[in-house]
Amino acid sequence: MSTPDLALLAVHAVVFYSWVLFPLILLLRRPRFPFRADQPAPGNAPRLAVILSAYQEEGCIGDRIRNLLDQDYPSANWTAWVGVDGAKDGTGAEATKAAAGHDQIRVFEFPENRGKVAVLKDLVIRAITQPSPEILVFTDANTFFAPDALRRLVDPFSDPAIGGVCGSLSFTKANGSETEENVYWRLENWLKARESATDSCLGANGAIYAIRSSLFWHEIPSNTIIDDFVIGMKVRERNFRMVYEPRAAAVEPLPLRVTDEWKRRTRIGAGDFQALRLCGHCLRPSFGAFAWMFWSHKVLRWFTPHLILAGLLLAIVDGLFFRATAGILFLALYAALALAALLGGLDIPLGGRAMQMLRGANYFISMNAAIFAGFLRFCRGNLEGRWQRSQRS
Repeated sequence: MSTPDLALLAVHAVVFYSWVLFPLILLLRRPRFPFRADQPAPGNAPRLAVILSAYQEEGCIGDRIRNLLDQDYPSANWTAWVGVDGAKDGTGAEATKAAAGHDQIRVFEFPENRGKVAVLKDLVIRAITQPSPEILVFTDANTFFAPDALRRLVDPFSDPAIGGVCGSLSFTKANGSETEENVYWRLENWLKARESATDSCLGANGAIYAIRSSLFWHEIPSNTIIDDFVIGMKVRERNFRMVYEPRAAAVEPLPLRVTDEWKRRTRIGAGDFQALRLCGHCLRPSFGAFAWMFWSHKVLRWFTPHLILAGLLLAIVDGLFFRATAGILFLALYAALALAALLGGLDIPLGGRAMQMLRGANYFISMNAAIFAGFLRFCRGNLEGRWQRSQRS
């Protein structure tokens, strides 16, 4: 077998490992910390501070605050800290209106748009200078909790080894239809559950997660893009576990326009590589299974578009110049994937599993294209934490 053949197979073996073999290994691996549906409650309801940063959310901030007020959790034991980050619409007015008459909702309007993380840090400082909360709960303005979400988030903290809890998020469209994003998130939630049972979740989900107030990383840079991932990783870096609680449920609408979704994915892609720089300490062998999962689930996936491009170039060289069977087969595979992705992006009259597979191919290609675009953006530097608001369904 020629050197190009070996390189071609090696590149695709890495992609196959990350996307197929790694989940299979997690499935077969015996859980070290199996999920307990009957886990004991932490006794008296601990004090919570709900931290929420909002920008240009006039249409949903009032409903979001009312959703928090409907939580099945003692009202005397939680306070919501809502920061309006220099919004130019009526976000502040709507938030203040919804909070009227409710002492546990504190609204702060910041005149300058500085970005989500800067506001989060300010809100956390305000929250912990009051009667200090035991737990910080982070969420978004366009996220809506199930009625028992706060209580479910708190339950695992009865174990002193647990420093954070990540809830379960699903996405919705206006018509309630299933989306490829939701299918992908179901897989991600499953991986979170298995990783939590093996060691700890990789980061958190910004829509719904909680950490012990003493574990908040105050030094997080204000231009951090995927702050939820970084904050969650820092919990594990301090030798506490971040666990997944599937019963703490939340929903969130998807962006309406394809261009908005592309911007969101590209921005997250840039944030992935920024987070790799901030959380690289967790890749050390001393973190054991957690480091292995970080490499397998995150790092290799973030570099999947690079591997795909390398594989395509190797297939072209191997197939067209060396006339090797492996190169020709992989060229055919790439052509089939590209055609499936193209068809999956079109509104063609196909139903059932065939259309799902085409849309899945389209989602896979577009997601990795956005990650690569985000990588180029990261390489240019000057990343900003300021908001980029998307229209949602």
